[in-house]
Amino acid sequence: MIDFTPDAKRRFDEYLLRMRVSLRGTRAVEPEEVEQNVIEHVELALAGAPSPIGPERLDTVLEQLGPPERWLPDDERPVWRRAMDRVMAGPEDWRLAYASLGLMLLMMLTFPIGGVMLLLPAFVLSRAVVALTEERGETLGARKWLVLPPIVLALVLVCAGALLAPAGAFGAMLSEIGLRDLGLDFDNRFDRGRLFLGVLSMATGAWWIVLSGVFAMLMRPFRALFAPVTSGLKRGHAVVLTIAGVVVAGIGAVLVFAF
Repeated sequence: MIDFTPDAKRRFDEYLLRMRVSLRGTRAVEPEEVEQNVIEHVELALAGAPSPIGPERLDTVLEQLGPPERWLPDDERPVWRRAMDRVMAGPEDWRLAYASLGLMLLMMLTFPIGGVMLLLPAFVLSRAVVALTEERGETLGARKWLVLPPIVLALVLVCAGALLAPAGAFGAMLSEIGLRDLGLDFDNRFDRGRLFLGVLSMATGAWWIVLSGVFAMLMRPFRALFAPVTSGLKRGHAVVLTIAGVVVAGIGAVLVFAF
């Protein structure tokens, strides 16, 4: 029997108590057998150490054993406990993945009061996981469900802002200055709405054509920034945006000049 100092004895008893509590009610293992195995492991690890054993030396052995709850079979542990164990003691990429998901959930809970600000750190953590797996020559596997949501959300917001924000700003400006200042004014409400929509469509289409050129030049860094979601992007997609811009601008021109 190992001779512990009072502090070490109390710490070891607390470890065994937590282990017994975590194993209470399980049918997969015998708590008494697990406790005996733990005691034997500690005695073997501390054999030959000068007595009495202090808490520092005992902590080194207990850290090697892991938390007391780890002796519960994985399929009987609560999902939240398994997640927390992976965050606290799992591989680095899994810890980062769970941290990213946690920030996403916190962002949703605190939205709109400052919640969006959490998207940036969640995005950075997700990209760190992607970079780690790429360096190791691995695939994301099940981690994709944890790390892809921040990347997808950031990509959607960036694309929506790039495509629609300038058009919205021009529409607001057009509403402010009015069609009369552009030399386009009709008494009929339908004609005014048609002209407003036509001018806005022409401006939006022209912006998309310009944006497609910028997109083609920045294709490589854009694809790397939002990988792996954008890994399939090619310059041909910039051509699609150009065509969309031409179509939208053409519809606007028809609305303005064909009536």
